[in-house]
Amino acid sequence: MISLTARRRAGALGVAAAAALLLAACSSGSAESGTSAAASAQASESATSSAFPVTLETVMGEVTIATEPQRVVTLGSHEHEYLYALGVAPVAVPVSWQDYELGTGPWAEADRVAAGAEPEVFEPGATTYDAELIASFEPDLIVATYPNHTMTQEEYDLLSGIAPVVTRPATGSDGVETAEWGVTLADELTLLATATGTTEAAEEILADLDAQFAAVREAHPEWEGLTSQVGGYYEGQAFVYAASDTRNQFLANLGLDVTAVEGTDSAWLQISAEQLDTVLGGLDSVVWQVATTPDAKTSLEALPLFASLNSTVTGGNVWLTDTVLEGAFFANSPSSIAYTIEHMVPLLEVSLDGDPATVGE
Repeated sequence: MISLTARRRAGALGVAAAAALLLAACSSGSAESGTSAAASAQASESATSSAFPVTLETVMGEVTIATEPQRVVTLGSHEHEYLYALGVAPVAVPVSWQDYELGTGPWAEADRVAAGAEPEVFEPGATTYDAELIASFEPDLIVATYPNHTMTQEEYDLLSGIAPVVTRPATGSDGVETAEWGVTLADELTLLATATGTTEAAEEILADLDAQFAAVREAHPEWEGLTSQVGGYYEGQAFVYAASDTRNQFLANLGLDVTAVEGTDSAWLQISAEQLDTVLGGLDSVVWQVATTPDAKTSLEALPLFASLNSTVTGGNVWLTDTVLEGAFFANSPSSIAYTIEHMVPLLEVSLDGDPATVGE
């Protein structure tokens, strides 16, 4: 299976080779080649321009983008990685929660470089947006499809006075109203591609990711129907995320059933120690996020009922102890999905082999 990054690098090499041939043709005095290249570039520019104006249906209402954006500012944790994948270079992005340089995880570096992005990095605010700071970047598009806090109508109106603001889609491709934590990668990427005139690139990315997920499912037909969930430990209690959470979407795309836990209509569900086996007892696998909270693994294993969980008895627990993998799993961007498939599937293979002596870690 060829990773998304590898395929992009191969594509970049192909472009470089084509450019070299074009230069050779020009140096030999071929006027036809030069004319053809100019016509091709003009046609591409015309195609992009024809995509605008465009009106998008978002959870905050309709937003119209009159012309192709040139200065994009992102406000959430992963939107800039989506834009890199589409070949768009935002001028300003939020700081990374893992303190990565240029606010970008290592899994997205190749995409950032390919897009030519050297964004300014800023602190968007934990509870409110600094409109004056955002305005200082002179954006012609503001993207907040996965913001660090729920945007209020007042904030939306204020930011819309600076530039068009794209929030998450009003409904997903299935026609269901999108939850703040549950927008699919496909729906978010499609929205951002429409906003930036890069729909062809989005279609190629989605086809590539679909192929990668399909390859895993084909390699592991025994996973179909096995139950799993993503969880962690917070304030003395275990918790699991909603089935619609992007991390559980990832597991579902691998063929696992993430709907067995009830009561996760909210973003997440905390589970008291005495209810641990009632809620999680029958799961075949639990992916525990513990990399950024090192004591969480010990705390979970110390819970009185943890040893009785089916995932513990069968060796089905997966412990995410690698901070980079945990960050990529959370990011849910095209490049991070490719990275997570590469590094998490081996952990799941160990955990779901039915051998209690083997645990994915």
